[in-house]
Order: sequence, then C-alpha cells, then structure tokens
Amino acid sequence: MNDLDKKIREALRQEDADALKEFDGELSIFEMLTETFRGRHRWLNILGMFWTLIFMGLAIYSAVQFFKVEIQRDMLMWAAAFLFCMSAVSMLKIWYWMEMQKNSVTREIKRLELQIARLAGRLEI
Repeated sequence: MNDLDKKIREALRQEDADALKEFDGELSIFEMLTETFRGRHRWLNILGMFWTLIFMGLAIYSAVQFFKVEIQRDMLMWAAAFLFCMSAVSMLKIWYWMEMQKNSVTREIKRLELQIARLAGRLEI
C-alpha cells in the first residue's frame, strides 16, 4: 500500500473503511474466470470458450492423425492443421486473458470511484 492509499484510508470514516474492506485484495484466478461469465458480454466469453474447446479437440485429432498416416503429403497436411488449431487456441486464450485483465482494471477503477465519492460526500464538495 502506498502513501496515497494510507492518506485516503485515514480520511475515511470507520464505517466507510468497513464498506471498502469488501473491495480489498485480489481475486483468485478461479474467481476471475467465473466473473467473466457474469458480465454484459458473457455470451461472447462463452462463445470464445466454446471455440477454444473445438479447436483444442481438432488439434488433438490432427496430432493423432499425423502419427497414423504414412504418406508424407498427408503428414504435412495434418501438421499444418495441428499448427493452425493450436494458433487459434493461443489467440483465443490471449483474448480471454485480456478480457480478464480488463475486468480487473474496471474493478479497480470502480473501487477508486467509490473512495472518491465517499470522500467527496464527507468533505461536502
């Protein structure tokens, strides 16, 4: 906690500090995961997870097929399919982590807005 946080907490009344305790701390990774399915864009996150699972299944299928075939041309095809699917999975995962980061930043901004509103109410600005 830096000096600004300490000054804000000192300026708050005890009841305000108690109300802010619920916003303290970081969420665990599982809480962050479930939080993405509660927002306004939950359908988009569900769709992203769905396609991630589809591409992961296709990547596994491509890898199995790669080891089953003996013709070099077919091996190249299955290897290319595997690489494409894994690239898609990677891109979708990066997008999903960016969504989780966006939610985390939004949560911190809301926490600061609450602190500023309570201070402004106390100071009657």
